[in-house]
Amino acid sequence: MILGIDFGASTTDAVLLQGRRIVRKATAPKVIDSVRGLNSFLKKNSFGSFPITRVAIAGGKSAFSKGKILGKQPVHVNEINAIAAGAAFLSGANRCLAVSMGTGTCIVLFEKGKAKHVIGTGLGGGTILGLSKLLLKETNINELIDLAKKGNLCRVDLSVADIIGKGVGLVPGNATASNFAKCFGCSRADLAAGIQNMAAEAVAVLAVSAAKQCNCGKIVFLGRTPKFPFVKKRLLAAAKLFKANFLFPADAPFGTALGAACYLQGRLA
Repeated sequence: MILGIDFGASTTDAVLLQGRRIVRKATAPKVIDSVRGLNSFLKKNSFGSFPITRVAIAGGKSAFSKGKILGKQPVHVNEINAIAAGAAFLSGANRCLAVSMGTGTCIVLFEKGKAKHVIGTGLGGGTILGLSKLLLKETNINELIDLAKKGNLCRVDLSVADIIGKGVGLVPGNATASNFAKCFGCSRADLAAGIQNMAAEAVAVLAVSAAKQCNCGKIVFLGRTPKFPFVKKRLLAAAKLFKANFLFPADAPFGTALGAACYLQGRLA
């Protein structure tokens, strides 16, 4: 069994993989800042009770993590490789574009068993939480999810139709022309929707552009941010607009951790 860990800037995910079967998975309820804290989290979730042969670690904080994990020296896996392997594992695709939407967003092409970093952006879950804290004084994810459901984007964003009365080119009239250009007098719910929409649409446009550049028709979303219902709704709206094939695997939040484990299994050359 191989333990894969995504030691990220905002969250820590762990997955125990046996062949192609996920034996156990867990997400830390709070930010972990040390290997000691990582070991405590793993033991609390009973990972230590399994016959682990190797440990793979990826993620933003992995480069700074020193010391053994559950008694084993971890293998540090490049995050680009982990993202690509995770997307391939979850989608079953031989060729796909992985969009890892976590604190920020990283876009990677998986092709012929290899990973290629295509592009990325600082927009992601960290953006949503940061702006929500600044504008709404709120960082509770469940509260932000509920707020966005009640929000009205028409009170926040300027649409194409608001400017010219109809659609233009490939873009329909209800498409966003300018984020937050109409936000005066809007509610907290409207702002929550606007924040999440801005991150989703920006990442969607970047993903579609990257897919066209790479001539890749399958776009696999990883990370926890697409689990925001409103974010996913806006991603799907963008996919429909651009006629893109967006995939959202059930275990997408564990994509990088899974990919790290897969990399040790030799699934990415």
